Amino acid sequence: MAVIGRPTADLGACLAALEREGVRRPAIHRIRPDGPAMARNRALAACDAEVLAFVEDDVVVDPGWLEALAGAWSAGGDALGCVGGPLRAVFPGGRPGWLSDDLVDAFATLDLGDEPTAVHAHERTFHGGNVSFRTSALRAVGGFWPARGHSDGRDWFSEEHEAQRELARAGWRSAYVPRAAAARIVEREASRRVVLRRRLRYGARGGALVRERGWAYAPGRQLVTSAAGVPVALARGRGRLAMDRAARIAESVGALLSRWLAHAELQPVVPETPFRASVPPPQPRRARRRRPRRQDGPLILLYHRVIEPEGEASGVCVSPANFARQLEVFKATREVVPLAEMTSGDVPPRAAAVTLDDGYHDNLEHAAPVLGAMGIPATLFVATGPVSEGRGFWWDELECLLRTAPEDAEPSLTLELSGQRRTFRVGGAPERRIARQHMFAWLQPLAPAEIGSALSAVRRWASAPVEGRPPEADRAMTPEELRAFAGMAGITIGAHTRSHRSLRHADAAAQETEIAGSRDDLAAWLGREPTCFSYPFGVPGAHFDDAVVARVRAAGFSLGVSTAPGLIAGADRFRLPRCVVPNVDGDEFGAWLRAPLGEEMRPAS
Repeated sequence: MAVIGRPTADLGACLAALEREGVRRPAIHRIRPDGPAMARNRALAACDAEVLAFVEDDVVVDPGWLEALAGAWSAGGDALGCVGGPLRAVFPGGRPGWLSDDLVDAFATLDLGDEPTAVHAHERTFHGGNVSFRTSALRAVGGFWPARGHSDGRDWFSEEHEAQRELARAGWRSAYVPRAAAARIVEREASRRVVLRRRLRYGARGGALVRERGWAYAPGRQLVTSAAGVPVALARGRGRLAMDRAARIAESVGALLSRWLAHAELQPVVPETPFRASVPPPQPRRARRRRPRRQDGPLILLYHRVIEPEGEASGVCVSPANFARQLEVFKATREVVPLAEMTSGDVPPRAAAVTLDDGYHDNLEHAAPVLGAMGIPATLFVATGPVSEGRGFWWDELECLLRTAPEDAEPSLTLELSGQRRTFRVGGAPERRIARQHMFAWLQPLAPAEIGSALSAVRRWASAPVEGRPPEADRAMTPEELRAFAGMAGITIGAHTRSHRSLRHADAAAQETEIAGSRDDLAAWLGREPTCFSYPFGVPGAHFDDAVVARVRAAGFSLGVSTAPGLIAGADRFRLPRCVVPNVDGDEFGAWLRAPLGEEMRPAS
């Protein structure tokens, strides 16, 4: 049981109501400068029960609330992920005459009737003042997105609603329980100014999502219609109608000004949470649209696999046919040079380099012949553990297990690692696809032993044999095959750690072993030490930091490459950006080369 409150709030009535219901020692989580979403994440991290119920500082629960919640969870079944109840507004000083039923929603109220019902998150979600979650399910989908939030942000776009939508997308059910009712006590907030301000904020947040998701919305038309109706309503003495129209005006203005009003509060406030090892940095608001930079300066291309895409891991695959066509376009439009020359002082303005990460066997089978035939130099960064041990990469096995598990396998899969218990819905193909995304994000920063433990649990669930040799298509090169690749004209081999571990999340000793170990492995196989290094997963700040860069320098490497997109002009030679190549044909690849540089970081293995 968690109470989310403002530092100055009087929790007396809230705590007294919970005590009457039999709630023992509810945890109080104050909203700090990092916002309400992180207060909820702290509550979720501290909870050691399977169900976590939230109320807010101005909410008082009704008699029978706890009993109704407990009964719903007991009878709800294993697929129940969220339960909520009615949340009405109570006005101790009397409800203002100008406040219509439509505008009461500004105080985050909810009433779905008197009958218990299943709730679909795309239709309705529950406010944070009266909602409970299955903790292992909520952790599995990443907890609460750590947006900054706003004191007037009590609407359908707040963090608790986004979490419920993600639960529904992952296959979890929600239930509405009328007897689990609560009331929001509205005192100082019952003013026209507060209501209009909240509708303005609601319109701004909704408008931001409309822009992001391409929905159809015409706030300008609504603004004109509502503006014309206000003086008419006032002239007829219909104050409540005039206030309704004024609220619509505020909402429309908010939608039109969403870039300015909602941007800051939708940005994340922390680089990571207890349930997300990596959160993208806040994006700056652009009041003036700058001319986008095009990919017309020196750049580095990044490939991973050259194979026909299959399954959910296909985002890092480029088909052999597309690879060949892309290199034809690349060679015709760029001056392709070895990677090491990209850091020289006189690099040509149209210079470009080709790199491949990981060391898959398909690089030798499909990429090497094309590179050799076209005379294109390339650098292959090798994770030496899979090469030396004859095994594949953990993310490929995870994807294969989830995709090929029997249809009658258990519909839920629970994993417990690092003191965290997470439960995933895996009853069908859509659920398994989303479960893989969430599992990958969770496992990505963990130590190899913990990842191995998780894979063992997934194998047991899938009734798969113990770990053996990977499928031929997914295996890494052998040392002999790596020597053959390295012997080709124009090919350079670089280091990519031993186990492809996220280095920022490893301690100093493990970082040293991973970095220097891969250097020594390659030197033993090839007779010379590598001079180039690629950071696993490669997102600056998330997967490597200054301490990791310092260890790469100390290990004798001359440059380091990331997976962040960008041009190399002015870049640190140990933080060189690369552009992950999409699986497109030659014409689309040419257009992609000419397009403005994207700001999103593509997930990379």
